[in-house]
Amino acid sequence: MQQAPSLDDFVLLKRLAMGAMSEVFLAEVKGGVGPDRLVALKRMRPEVAGDQTWVNQFLDEAHLSTLLHHPFLARLRTFGQQDGLLFLVFDYVHGLTLAQLLETRRAAGQGALPWAHAARIATYVAECLAYLHALRGREGQPLGLVHRDIHPGNVMIADTGAVKLLDFGIARRSGRLTETQPGRVKARLEYAAPEQLREAPLDAQTDVHGLALTLYELLSGVQPLRRDTPVRTMEAVLKEVPRGLGTVRPAVPEALQRSVTAALAKEPSRRPSLMELRTSLDLVLRAEAPLVGLPELAELVAPWLPGSGRLAWGQERSREGATVTHTADVSRPTRGTKG
Repeated sequence: MQQAPSLDDFVLLKRLAMGAMSEVFLAEVKGGVGPDRLVALKRMRPEVAGDQTWVNQFLDEAHLSTLLHHPFLARLRTFGQQDGLLFLVFDYVHGLTLAQLLETRRAAGQGALPWAHAARIATYVAECLAYLHALRGREGQPLGLVHRDIHPGNVMIADTGAVKLLDFGIARRSGRLTETQPGRVKARLEYAAPEQLREAPLDAQTDVHGLALTLYELLSGVQPLRRDTPVRTMEAVLKEVPRGLGTVRPAVPEALQRSVTAALAKEPSRRPSLMELRTSLDLVLRAEAPLVGLPELAELVAPWLPGSGRLAWGQERSREGATVTHTADVSRPTRGTKG
């Protein structure tokens, strides 16, 4: 009989990230050899281990992760429990999140990404999301999966150029043990879709909006809907239209600008589908930058990785995480609250 996995099977080397529910460590498999000995170990924080709501959310992520098999996702190796602490073990991905990449580039005075690289990243994320939205359970039932937390901190570029979509801690699907409580928004406010704040039903169009906001930031270097208070940020998400990309960065092709603008529509029904968005991005790339692919993305992150001679953002600050992160839910202010 195979022995149940234990935390004692791993040596924790470095904490990579910490959220309200869990913390993520770079760890080494005891007795392991070669690059596969390194893993990303996500462990429930002891402070919340006695809270059944947090436990159920962690179990939801574990159960979902066992179903996920895609090259743009970090592979779950195993999961278990020891001394009341649940843990997940993923393949370790050596790379940077887009949030880390943007911040290191800003610090170096480089700012936004080259437009073709940003668009190519978005096509890979769209491909991964299409897989997730079509995912079925073990008995063939549609899961209705929505990631609902797409933002630069949850997309990683590996040193190989591979794109990895991270963190399914708040993903919505049928059969979850936990449901979002009324009055709470499980997302980063500045990347939320209007329907998330309205507590309306969510579907694939919610992830289209998150991907479009992420792409806007990659192209412009700014978060278009973030304001100085949570209330003002919520108002911007619900009512304000981001500045046209052409006014922020005129070099972005007009067809790409139109695609991003359409995907940021406040009403889900007015946004393009995920496939339509991906197709429009592919058409722009084929016409103007057909050679941008994984090797070029690897070159994009290479100067900023640890050991490259430049200080990568994640070496000193790991709030966004390196491989798997947790996004804490944000309390929704009551109507009429002034920011």
